[in-house]
Amino acid sequence: MNENLKALSEDFFQNSLSSSPTSAMMRGYKEYFDQLEELTDETFEEEAQRVDGFISRLKNIDPSSLSNREKVTHGMLDFALSSSKDSLLDRSWEFGAGVSGYTGYLIDYNQQMFVPDLEAADMLLKRLELYERLYIQIAAVQKVGLNNNRVATERNLLRTIDQLQNYLKTSADSDPLLLINFSPEISDSEISSWKEKAIEIITAKIRPTVLDYLEQLKTEHLPKGRSDEKSGIMWIEGGEDLYLRALRKYTGHKNTTVKEVHEIGLSEIERLKIEFFEVGKNVFQNVSTPEEVISKMQTDPSMRYESKEQMLQIAIDTIERAYKPLAEWFTVFPKSPCKVLPVPEASEQHAPPAYYYPPLPDGSRDGTYFLNTYKAESKSIFEAESVAFHEAIPGHHLDRTIAVELKNVPNFQKYVASTAFVEGWGLYSEQLANEMGLYSNDIQQLGRLGNDAWRACRLVLDTGMHGMGWSRESAIKFFRENSPIEEINSNIETDRYIAWPGQACSYKMGQLKIEELRRKAENELGDKFDIRYFHDEVLCDGGITLPILENKIESFIQEHKV
Repeated sequence: MNENLKALSEDFFQNSLSSSPTSAMMRGYKEYFDQLEELTDETFEEEAQRVDGFISRLKNIDPSSLSNREKVTHGMLDFALSSSKDSLLDRSWEFGAGVSGYTGYLIDYNQQMFVPDLEAADMLLKRLELYERLYIQIAAVQKVGLNNNRVATERNLLRTIDQLQNYLKTSADSDPLLLINFSPEISDSEISSWKEKAIEIITAKIRPTVLDYLEQLKTEHLPKGRSDEKSGIMWIEGGEDLYLRALRKYTGHKNTTVKEVHEIGLSEIERLKIEFFEVGKNVFQNVSTPEEVISKMQTDPSMRYESKEQMLQIAIDTIERAYKPLAEWFTVFPKSPCKVLPVPEASEQHAPPAYYYPPLPDGSRDGTYFLNTYKAESKSIFEAESVAFHEAIPGHHLDRTIAVELKNVPNFQKYVASTAFVEGWGLYSEQLANEMGLYSNDIQQLGRLGNDAWRACRLVLDTGMHGMGWSRESAIKFFRENSPIEEINSNIETDRYIAWPGQACSYKMGQLKIEELRRKAENELGDKFDIRYFHDEVLCDGGITLPILENKIESFIQEHKV
C-alpha cells in the first residue's frame, strides 16, 4: 500500500480509538478499558484540529497514483473525515435526547463488553469512576445548546427522562452497569468482589450525578422542549443546513434535495401498494383495496405474537433456516456465529424493534441479533422473518461481520461504514431472502412488503418533518395509512426519526442503489453474471459509500466481460 496512505489510515484509526474509548472497548481494545469520552469545548477544538490535519494529509495524496483497492481506502478516509468535520460543525450533542442521547452509556454499552482478565476488570472500575465527570459534562454541553435555542422535542426529552428514571429505580445490585460479560477464567468470587466495588462507585458517584442531570432535564430543558408541531430539526437554530448535511450523508448522495428524497418515497409507496394487494388477497378474505389489506394487518388478532418466547423462537428458527442456501448466493461467509437475544429490559420500552451488534475479531463476542420483545403480544408476527433476514442472515451478520473479519485492509475500514450502504444492504437482504426461497408463507411475504413500505414511508416522514415542517401527528397518520406498522412501533419509530435526522432515509436509498447496480451488472454481463461473485464484490471492502460501490461494480463488470 502507498506508504503515506497507510500511515494516514493507521493514525486516523488510532485517533478514532482515543477520541471514543467506548467504541474502542466495543471493538475489544483492552488498553481503553479505563478511559471515557470527554465532552468539553477544549476536546472538541483539539479534535477539530486533528481532523483538519488529517484532511490536509489526505489532500496531499494523489488518487490517480493509487491502485483500485487503495482508491477505496482513500475514498473511505475522505468519507470518514468529512463526516467527522460535519459532526463537529453540527454539535448535535448539545440537543441529543431519546435514541440519540446519552442513556446508552448506562443501559446498553456495558452489556456488549467482554472482560478478558482481572487487569481489564480493574481498568473497568476506573472507567466507572469517570461516569461522574461524563454526566457533569453532558449537562454542561446541553445547557449551552439550551441557551442557543438548540433543544430536543418535549416528547423525546420525556423519553430520556423516563429512561433515566427507570435506570434509577433499579436496585444498586441489579444496575445495568453490572451486566458485564466476564471471561470464564475469572472466578465467581473475583466477579463478586468486582461487583461490590462497582456498586460502591455506582451508589456514591454515578447515580447522584445522573440524578442531577435528570433534574436539569426536567426543570430547564423540558419547559423549552419543541412541541409536536415543531418536531423537525428545521425548527432549531441552523437546523435547515444541519438537516441537508445529514440527509446527504445518510443517503450517500452528495447533491440530493429534500424534495427529491420525498418524491422517491411517495413513488415507492404507490408501487408497493399494488404488490400488497396481490399477496394480501391470498391471506385475507373479502379485501378489495390495498388499504383494506393494511388495515387487516394492523387489526387482525391472528397477526400478533402469542408471547415473548414465541417471538424469540421464530427468530432463532428463521436464522437457522437462512444458513442453508448461502453457498448458492455467496462464496465468502462470516466465521462468527449469529446468536439471538432479547433487548435488555431497562431499555426495551424505548428501543427500536430490532438491531445487530457485530462480533469481536478475536471471537470473544459473537454477532448478536437483538430483538425487542416488549409487549410482544401487541407486535406483528408477519414481520418476524423479514426482520431476521435484515438484522442477521443474509443481512447485517454478513455485511458487518465480513467487514470486521476482513484481512489486508486498514483497521479503520473494518469499522467506518456508510449508513446508506449498511442499511441499504439490510433492506436489499429482505428482498434477496425472497429470491433465496426463505419466506415460509404468504403472511411473512406480506411482512416483507410491509417492511419495504415502512422504509419508503421513512423517506416521506423524515423529509416531511425535518425539511417541510410536518407535525409529529401528521407523520404518524401518514405512517399508519401507508404501512402496516402497529401503533406502538409507529410512535417509537417516529420519535426515533425526530431524534436522528436523516438516518431513516438511508435504508431505502441504499437498497435502490444496490438493486440498480445489480440490474446493470446482470444486463451487461448476461450469461457471465454470477450472483455469488457480485455479492462478494459488494461486501469485500466493508461499509463503503455508494459512489465507491458504483465505481467498484463498474470495474467488476469490465473485468468479467473479458
